[in-house]
Amino acid sequence: MTAQTRLLRVPRCFVAVAVLCVATLAGCDSATSDTVVLSDIRAAFSFEFEGSDLVTGRLQDVSGEQSASLESQLADRGGFTLDEIVSTRVSSATIELVQPTVVGSGIDLRFMREVVLQLRAGATTREVASRIGFTSEEPANLNVIQERDVSGIVGSGSFEGVLQLDPVSLTNTSYVIEVVVRFTVEVEGV
Repeated sequence: MTAQTRLLRVPRCFVAVAVLCVATLAGCDSATSDTVVLSDIRAAFSFEFEGSDLVTGRLQDVSGEQSASLESQLADRGGFTLDEIVSTRVSSATIELVQPTVVGSGIDLRFMREVVLQLRAGATTREVASRIGFTSEEPANLNVIQERDVSGIVGSGSFEGVLQLDPVSLTNTSYVIEVVVRFTVEVEGV
């Protein structure tokens, strides 16, 4: 082996060691910021309206009077707080007709052509799920917008559900719809 060959081998070793060190250090970021993922955190919203108040052919807001907060569920699941939320995503959303519930009336979720579910806190509103077309099956799953982070909404404390509805047809009666939203919440770990 000549002196030139030995000199060429040394830098290759240094390059290999340097690449290994950089790769190892790049993985160290997760060691300083551990997180915990909590699933099946829930919020339920109830929406009431009169059949005579809506028209067919366009999405309209349906009122929901209550708000939700994830604060107590986070505390119950390990003493976490809203300030520790890293990310929050909707994992599922279901919708169910609560009223009218007259057996054999033929009134079920098929009266809806389209629904859009949004979450709102203050001036911030984000669409999180929707569905076009329904069957008589209840509760019905909504199509969740995957990977949409809603931390800014749920982390603010109290937030609301906003339901937009386009009916196919309605009877002149009172309607109550319940929507249950399940979240996956990533929080700062211990």
